[in-house]
Amino acid sequence: MNGIQMRDKGLAAFYTRHITPREVLLMHYLCDLRRFSPLTLLFLAASRLGDGPLWGVSGIVLLVSGPARNRWAVLGAALAMAFSAALFMAVKNLIGRPRPYEAWRDLPCLLAPPDKFSFPSGHTMTAVAACANYAEILPGSEIFFLPAAVLIGLSRVFLGCHYPTDVLAGAILGGGIGFGSSRLVFWLAGF
Repeated sequence: MNGIQMRDKGLAAFYTRHITPREVLLMHYLCDLRRFSPLTLLFLAASRLGDGPLWGVSGIVLLVSGPARNRWAVLGAALAMAFSAALFMAVKNLIGRPRPYEAWRDLPCLLAPPDKFSFPSGHTMTAVAACANYAEILPGSEIFFLPAAVLIGLSRVFLGCHYPTDVLAGAILGGGIGFGSSRLVFWLAGF
């Protein structure tokens, strides 16, 4: 697979060997875009916002403004992100997929990852979980949160921290978790 060194470590080997040609093309394309420093700065900022500042600030703004529904939405987002974090850490440790820059020696990582393994993308999972929760409880909020979640997910591939399938899996799982947390909030709040 052109530049990828395979490792034989159970499930990690399975996922490493199953990087699709489209993933490789997308990663090459995104890596080629690194020559545009404003784009690199945008993706670095998006990834850093996904570390927590975006969710903390938006949570505070929603808590201190508007109706009680905003506070319920923040509770749902907090639950969704907490469950996402627990799930992605468990799955990462179970699967043990190496980060792209570890298996693909000519792909530098532009940002130190927060943990050892790649699959699924925790940044993407928590971003999409919060976004889906807010979109369900606060209709119209996806106008702000969806572009942020997409940028966070793309940033993780662009920066060399994740494969596209890591981001896709994180988005799918996060969407389900966010939808589930909104259902819980609707039940608790009696909406």
